[in-house]
Amino acid sequence: METLKTIYGKANFVYLTSADTQLGKNDYHVTLELSKEDAQEHIKAIEEIISKEVSEQHKLTPNQTTPLTRAPKPYKDLGEVITFKLHSKFKPKVWDKDQKEIGSDVNIYKESTMWVNYKAQGYNKSIGLGCTLYIQSVQIDDLVQGTENANGSCPFPERTEEATV
Repeated sequence: METLKTIYGKANFVYLTSADTQLGKNDYHVTLELSKEDAQEHIKAIEEIISKEVSEQHKLTPNQTTPLTRAPKPYKDLGEVITFKLHSKFKPKVWDKDQKEIGSDVNIYKESTMWVNYKAQGYNKSIGLGCTLYIQSVQIDDLVQGTENANGSCPFPERTEEATV
């Protein structure tokens, strides 16, 4: 059973107003950073979904004695911080905290904080058993906006101090 969940965090990689087309993909995604404490309910839900997939596979192949292959999880434990990867094949609706829709012309950058409504769905594919977090909609809390460097100019600020290594 899929239920809609809401996760709040700080963005690391953001492709919400335009698709990520690198490596032949064409999808929208965001990697959110949460404290270990705030991440627990989401980790628990993901682990329960993966456990159900494992249980279903054992019912289908009761005599299988080799361990089941597990796909990479949609989160990474980095110590005090947990990152979650959420994505969609479709452009999600994105709003600001005043409930105004954010257009495609706004470049949402790393360090933006946001709420993401998502559906967690289990799967059993050739890469293994796992869970995917599908973006349903997004509300930006603190927008960090950037501009694309389409004109070919240097993306770095002018530096006057000497670099030390």
